[in-house]
Formats: sequence, C-alpha cells, structure tokens
Amino acid sequence: MLRSRLYSIRYTCKLRSSNYLRCTRRLLHDNTTGTNITKINAVKLQNKERLDKIVNNVTSHYPSMSSIQMVQSDSSNTNVNKSINIDKFISAYVDRKLDKDLPDIGLMMNGRIETIRTAGKKMCFIDLKDTQDNQIVQLIINYNKLSNKENSPLTEKEFIDRISFLRKNDYIQVLGYPGVSENKKRTISLKCTSIPILLSPIQVPLPNSLSNDIKINKNRVLNYQVNGIQTMVLRSHIINSIRSFFLRKNFIEVETPILSNSANGANALPFVTKLNYNNQNLQLRIAPELWLKRLIIGGLNQIFEIGKVFRNESVDSTHNPEFTMLECYQRYLSMNDLIDLAQTLFKHIIKTMIPIIEGTNIQNDTIHELRRLLQENDWKFNQIEFLPTLSKEMNVHFDKVDLSDCTQLMSVIPLEVQKELFTSLELKSPQTQLSPQRILDKLCGKYIESNYCQGLLPTIILHHPVVMSPLAKINTENDLISQRFEVFIKGKEYINAYEEENCPQLQLKKFQKQHEFKENDKESLDIDYQYVETMKSGMPPTGGMGLGIDRLCMLLLEKNRIEQVLPFGSLDDVNIQ
Repeated sequence: MLRSRLYSIRYTCKLRSSNYLRCTRRLLHDNTTGTNITKINAVKLQNKERLDKIVNNVTSHYPSMSSIQMVQSDSSNTNVNKSINIDKFISAYVDRKLDKDLPDIGLMMNGRIETIRTAGKKMCFIDLKDTQDNQIVQLIINYNKLSNKENSPLTEKEFIDRISFLRKNDYIQVLGYPGVSENKKRTISLKCTSIPILLSPIQVPLPNSLSNDIKINKNRVLNYQVNGIQTMVLRSHIINSIRSFFLRKNFIEVETPILSNSANGANALPFVTKLNYNNQNLQLRIAPELWLKRLIIGGLNQIFEIGKVFRNESVDSTHNPEFTMLECYQRYLSMNDLIDLAQTLFKHIIKTMIPIIEGTNIQNDTIHELRRLLQENDWKFNQIEFLPTLSKEMNVHFDKVDLSDCTQLMSVIPLEVQKELFTSLELKSPQTQLSPQRILDKLCGKYIESNYCQGLLPTIILHHPVVMSPLAKINTENDLISQRFEVFIKGKEYINAYEEENCPQLQLKKFQKQHEFKENDKESLDIDYQYVETMKSGMPPTGGMGLGIDRLCMLLLEKNRIEQVLPFGSLDDVNIQ
C-alpha cells in the first residue's frame, strides 16, 4: 500500500466554469518514486463541468458490463485478463510478498476509488477499494507503459484529461498485471496496461464523516458509504453460524406461510391486509410455531426456520414490528434437553464469532466477557424458578392463589406496585381490562427479571405458570406450572422454549381458557381448531425453542438499539428513507 508523507504546502485553485470551484490540494512526497505528487482532496465539491458531461452522455458513463466484455473480447490484445477481486489479489500477491513484476499475468479488477494521486503529468496512483471487505489495492497507471498505445493512440493530453476526470468514490474497472513499485519499499500493486474504464461516476459528494444518529437513520445508504457496512456483514455471520449449527445436527431448514386468514402461535396482535381478487382478509404471521409443529406431525424429526415475523406493536429500543427470529423443533426432547440445546447453541455462536470479530477493527468487550463467564460456569446458564422466586420476593404463597383469577392476583400486589405496573383504567376494572398472563408477566418483570436477570451470564427462568403457557405441557409434579423456560441476558429476553403440548384435548382446553380473556387482552391466543384437529392424527412428544436474532445481534455487536442492527433501521426509520 502506498504510504505518503504530507508536506504542509497548500494552494487553492479556481476552475474556468461559470461557477467557481474552490478546492484544497496538498503536496505529498511519494515514497514509491521519490517525487512530489498532488493528492486530490476528498472533500472538494463536484466539478459542474464534469457533471454536465455525465448527464449529457449517460450511456458512455454508465456502460453495461456486457458491452465492456464485448469490446474486450474483440480487442486485438492477445493477453487474456482474468477477473480477480481485491481480496483474492491481496491473498495471492500481497500476502505472499510478491517481489517482481509478472507482466504475463493479465488481470481485470473492479472497485471504488478511495484516493487519486498524480506524479507529474504521466503517472497516477489510485487506491482501489472493495467496499464490502474494506480492502485496498494500489493501482499504478504510467502513460509510458500503457500496452494499447500503439493500437489505440492516446495522446498525453488525452491521458491527462481521462485521469483528471476521475474522482474519489467513482467505480472503475482496470486491466493490468501484478507488480511492485520502483522504490526500496517495493509496494505490491496492480500495474495498469490501459486507462481505467469508468463504470459509475459519483454525482454528489460524500461527507468525510457521519456520526449524527438522526442523519444516519434518515439515510442508511449514505451511512454505509461513509462509515462502512461491518455491522451488516457481522449480522450475516451471526445468522450463518446459527444456520450451520442446526445443519450440522441434521436439522431440516423449512419455510412456512407468512400470509394466512388467521395468525396465531404467540401473544401478539397481527397486521391485517386484504387479498384483492376475492376481498378476503389476511393476517401476517406473528410466529411460525403452529405451522412448524404441523410439519413435525407430518413426519419431520427435527426442523428449523429463520425468518421474519410481524407483530402490531410499538417501536422502542428492543422492539420493531418486523423482526427476525429462529424457531426450531425436535421430536422426543425433554425440557432439560432443550436447555442443553440452548447452551450448546450459544457456545457455538460465541466461538464462531470471536475470531470473525477479531478480524475487524471493531473493539468488542462484550463477547469476550460473555465467553469468560460461560467458560467459568462450564458453559451452563444460571437457573431460577418462576413461582418460588416470585413468592420469595413478594412474600406471597402463590400455590394458594388462583393464578387464573385476576381479582385474586391483584389482591396480593401492594398498592404502590399496582400503580407502578398498571394504568388507572386497568386498576379500576381488572376483571375487564386485564388477563392473568399479563399480570403475571408484569410481576415477573418487576420482581424476577429486574433482580435476577441483569447480568451478562445468561439466566434461565424455569416453569412458568400454566396460564401463561397455553402451548406448553403441564408439569407432571405440579399442575400449576408448565415445562417452559425463558433465557434472559442483561434484563432482555432472548430465548423462549418448552415441551410442546401434544394432546389435542388438553390443547383445546388451554386455547379456550386463554380465549376467555380475549376481550381484556387482545394479544391472547385465538383458538386454532384446525391445528387441534391436525394433532389428532398423532403428534409425538416435541421440544421447541425460539430465539430473537435481532436482539442477539445487538448483544454480540454491542449495540444499544435494535435499529442499529437492522439494514434500514426500525419502522420509524424505514418510513423516512
């Protein structure tokens, strides 16, 4: 890579066009040739004359790749240029410390201009960047060494005009061969054999920096161009690590419907849309759960899906109405088996992601601390029981309280806590405004999650009350609780898992029990009679687990808000782009 020493010599220039363009240029010393070179400052305004030329002849400035390939194939140049990306060039020549020119190896490379530097009138240096891998290769363009001069005469003035037309952030294609610069350092470069082909010129200048959150959320494309795309690349690696974990265990990846006439499988409100051709109302799925369990009934042993779900809820730091989640199901798993699966999955993700993150310039302490804590705990999560912990914190014997009765539940909650957790309307008429699952969820948040689940070491809350878990099996030793658990890290829920109810009669009763509170709590589950009928054909004992991928990305990439790990931010951000 060319490294230059900046001299503090500056001058201002004025273009001949009607609008004056003021730009700052810096005189640098090129270690490659020992000569003084001019570096074009990245912040200078776009040349109006250049923009006019682009707009008046868009076809030539935005060529199709097919036309370029056709011209190259018709060329009399017998040297075939092999396409190579910047990352592979670095691996093949820079990492292997090339020490001589290889003019017999013709290469073709595409990329975006990072910097342009001229040395006199006949030599130019360009740093070409791969914006995804953030890798840079130096190009050396020497007028006297262009191989096509004889066949397609190029005057010195034409060379200067073509080079001076290029700008930082233009996309170009170059032909050349691997070589080294003519200095003691001998920088490994691509020595161009022809003038760069302009693929896509930049028409508006990019800022040197972008740190304002409001501006970032309004224009994610600009943010990626200025600040890079590492977060999105790392998000992809996290999802791929999850996928590889299940594929190695011989899980089958499946896809289930997003649109149906009735969304179910979670306590949430669905989005409603309409099918035009028959005026039928449809809903976007709030969870793939019941579809996936149908596939288990159908004969698949172990399956998973990574996909979008849609819940008609508010936007905040950890919630977005459209989000990505993993759901997996396997026959014959107990709750302890599910806990082992969750712990093993986290271990795999962390061990996979640490070397990938270390290969970037991102400073990340969370994932290393998480690994340390889990290693010290033999890769096990902490565990606490739901009702015993709640009883201890509130000094209430919940085994003597009817957990399906809102009035009884409210009667054991201190008045000041009631005012903290519920609205005045809910307090005035809990029997018509609240549901047992909502009350217990609020109590869990205040007394269990806030007191026991704030650490980085994952904590499991075990055995939720049956009234909160209509799709889970009942514990055989205590019919108040279910075979369900949730995993919390730093106060946020990441995993929800349970042994699935596989008895159609019991499942129907649980659906009906929740449906009693549908008027009070619109997020209560609907009764899915078709699913119950499907269960009657035989559903084997099954364990299921769901994982919020967006929140996992927030945790592992040290992001405070969910929009920071979504390609175009949350719904609020999407609507202004």
